[in-house]
Amino acid sequence: MANPRQRRKARSSSHRPISHSRHAKKNLKKTPPICGPKILQEAWDKQKTVRQNYAKLGLVVTLDPSAHGGVENPLGVASSNRLSRPGISLRSSSTGPPTKVDMPAGFGRIIRDQAGIVVGYDLNEPQIKKGEEGFREIDPGGQMDEDLRRKWTADFSLNTAPHIGQVNDKLVKDLEQASASTTGSTTLAIPLSGIGSRHTSLGEMKYLQPLARKYGDNVHLMARDLKLNPEQRTVGQLRRALLKSGLVI
Repeated sequence: MANPRQRRKARSSSHRPISHSRHAKKNLKKTPPICGPKILQEAWDKQKTVRQNYAKLGLVVTLDPSAHGGVENPLGVASSNRLSRPGISLRSSSTGPPTKVDMPAGFGRIIRDQAGIVVGYDLNEPQIKKGEEGFREIDPGGQMDEDLRRKWTADFSLNTAPHIGQVNDKLVKDLEQASASTTGSTTLAIPLSGIGSRHTSLGEMKYLQPLARKYGDNVHLMARDLKLNPEQRTVGQLRRALLKSGLVI
């Protein structure tokens, strides 16, 4: 059963039910404005994501070389790189004479006879002479994969977002030119005491003018006058106040 409030809404001529589907469509069309230079706004593609736009414009999305958010390399890139690496043979076994020239360090080769039975293996390891085991140096750089080292040193943007189309190198140059200083001056004139020029207040001038009219530049007599100098300012305080006000040069 409907409650009294709902019945009054049904009888009312001024009440109009809200169409939630219309408001949902309106909210879906809302997009945040692009806050940036005019050059970047004109080159921005609203149909692409932020990562895709950054990759297209030739900008680095993040300094983290590890890909996040489901970003993957294009299909066939990893397999083609693996096939194009020199010195790696796709055959896991061979019946011919073993050769160490076509095997990189850390890889091995299984030796089989004519019947296919494993008779031995061959490892491409450096020969260590007897008595040199204790003097063997450990190279931590050699243990790291070459692809991983190259990714950490150079391929930040290549791994964080795939490149879509041709990279716009002209945009990067225009952004650098827009961010460059046009005045050519890198110095700022800032007063030492703070913001704005130094000046003497009106009350300070009323305090110093009678002393300057009576004693001129003799600050020692000003400090001894208890009638005109009731705050008993010292010689140094009076000298600095007079120089700041311009009454005594």
